[in-house]
Amino acid sequence: MNSSPSIDLALLTRDENSLQDSVCNAIESQVGVRLNIHRIVGEPQVGDANRLATIVRSRNEAVRRSRSDYLMFLDDDVVLAKDCIARLHHGLNARTNFGAFAADYLGESSPHRDSRHVAMGATLFRSSVLRRDSFRWEPAKCECLCRCEDLRRSGARIDYLRGAKAWHLSKSQNRRVCNTADLSLGDTPPHSADPETVTNAKILVAFNRRDVRRFQDVFLRTLRATGNTQEVIVVGYGLYPSEIQQLKNLPNVRFIRRPFNGQLPPVRRLEDFRQIVSQLPADTSVAYWDAGDMLFQGRLDSLWQQTQQHPDKILAVREPLGFPHNNAIRGWTRTIEAPSMQRRAFELFASNPFLNSGFGAGTARSMRRYFDEAVRLRATALRGTTDWGDQTALNLYCHSDPTRWVEASEHWNFCVHDRRRGEVRVTPDGHVVNRSGQLIPVVHGNARSLTQLAIVR
Repeated sequence: MNSSPSIDLALLTRDENSLQDSVCNAIESQVGVRLNIHRIVGEPQVGDANRLATIVRSRNEAVRRSRSDYLMFLDDDVVLAKDCIARLHHGLNARTNFGAFAADYLGESSPHRDSRHVAMGATLFRSSVLRRDSFRWEPAKCECLCRCEDLRRSGARIDYLRGAKAWHLSKSQNRRVCNTADLSLGDTPPHSADPETVTNAKILVAFNRRDVRRFQDVFLRTLRATGNTQEVIVVGYGLYPSEIQQLKNLPNVRFIRRPFNGQLPPVRRLEDFRQIVSQLPADTSVAYWDAGDMLFQGRLDSLWQQTQQHPDKILAVREPLGFPHNNAIRGWTRTIEAPSMQRRAFELFASNPFLNSGFGAGTARSMRRYFDEAVRLRATALRGTTDWGDQTALNLYCHSDPTRWVEASEHWNFCVHDRRRGEVRVTPDGHVVNRSGQLIPVVHGNARSLTQLAIVR
């Protein structure tokens, strides 16, 4: 007699096309469970407001079809480790206060706190908790988050289970990942971006020990939670061996070790990023962000597309305040050693948008030109400046020759600090929105403003 538990598996697909072999093989290889497989095709119907409405209908159909005590949701672009479902089932049996456990295929879990959002692409539920409420969605809130909130409101818990492994197929053409930003922003929809460009894009980040935890718990967690699967290249300065090992174990993260030398990351990264982009194909889409104060709430697909539309320019975003309200302009230029460069830099910065250097994007070719020149400017024209980072270098590079750059939408690097009252707010469910109530894809908590607003700890 087979004592393995019987579990319904709802495989959610966009259409009737054949599945990836790796997905099928992983399902067939599951050990310690008996699976009753239901393929749920989520084709749009008349009356569906958006893709989320279609997905919600598909998930509710899966609940109606299930007959077992447990129901496993699996997206068709997720590959399970052979013991994944068995581990999830064991976790639910051992912890009766949980209504669901999930495998973290997006790399968004944290060892320090419960995950507010749990992606449903590889999640095992107790069928009894699913029958209490239907799946639903709200504007700027995916069905996964709504289900998490409903489940917790009923007194049950849901989170990722450490040890339950699954992987997201980044090259899958039928991928579907939670993306609340798609519902509220009027930019180019992600599906119009070239899939190869999106897949091959690189994200650069550099930090020292101060920001190790913030990188993992906020930057990387929210980046993955919003469906951004690109490789992240990390340059770490003076990190402990245990911290290095943690970073090396993160999915799709490449780590580069550098010793501590007293120089701050925003300056030091110029040389390190130059070396990285010089080794990439020239047309690769590249972006960098600060490590310790970034919060991602949307997909980056249209950003990658914009870098391809301007292959010889870098994309930059202005700060909320320019001259005369931004004191850094006068302070940083006044300390430049050469009087002639003091005057030139001040005139350029005061008469143009003051760009924030917490973000930059472009092709590898255009980014290398910037990093080459920024390193040179820091050592020559900008010698003596009290700018502890690379902001004067970015502004001098761009404003010395306007053909070098193009202004990108502020929502790729939305600086929270120095905003007028009402320009940015936090909704009751924890999202950061602008004055119009639109979800901001990339929130930059410069001057530690994310902490001040209690967005992160």
